[in-house]
Amino acid sequence: MNLGVDKQSLGFVKYYALVFSVLGITFYLGYVTASWYKGGLQKEVKVMQQSNENLASENQSLNSRINAMQIALDVANLASQQNQNAMQEALARESTLKEQIGFYQRVMAPELTQDGFVVERIEVLPTPSNENYSVSMILLQHENIKATIKGDLMIKLSGSLNGSPASFDLSELQDEPKTPLNYGFRYFQVISTSITLPENFQPQAFEIVTDVYKYNRRRGRYTSVISWDEAFNQIQ
Repeated sequence: MNLGVDKQSLGFVKYYALVFSVLGITFYLGYVTASWYKGGLQKEVKVMQQSNENLASENQSLNSRINAMQIALDVANLASQQNQNAMQEALARESTLKEQIGFYQRVMAPELTQDGFVVERIEVLPTPSNENYSVSMILLQHENIKATIKGDLMIKLSGSLNGSPASFDLSELQDEPKTPLNYGFRYFQVISTSITLPENFQPQAFEIVTDVYKYNRRRGRYTSVISWDEAFNQIQ
């Protein structure tokens, strides 16, 4: 457009009226375009917000499921641990009951066992003093006719001292006052004493020998070896 010619041919007022009209149309078209673009952006933002809300809701749902599954897993683990503890306790009770039944069975029903004298058990318990232990022995008589039997126990504790083999009579290791290591009973007898081990001595086994007498007659000789680990009972 030749604005110089138009301005002269249209006159001053018409010319500026035309210019303002063109500017108005331009601004209007710009406004309409901006509004349309803004509307498109608002729709995209709304869609993105909706998607974000959906993702947040789904994430919350997943977290709730994870928490529920974790709780169920913890409950299952707790129940499993409780079941294992109960099973271990039941097995321990069963073992104790079997041991007690076996003990009384051997005392009251010796026909179910071999005849003769036996050291049923040795139990070693640690004491607060260094290298000091409490020792208990249960002696049984396995015979159908219960008559008093008697004798003296000769017990050696073998092991290693400073890396070399060594053994000591239990009477040498006993604390004062010493408990006599003899017996005289009809059914069973418990002998308890305490011992102190030499420094650097590693015990390995009790070696037991006794001549069994009945009615002042020697009925035979009993020998047995019981390991220290079998007799030792570590109190927790």
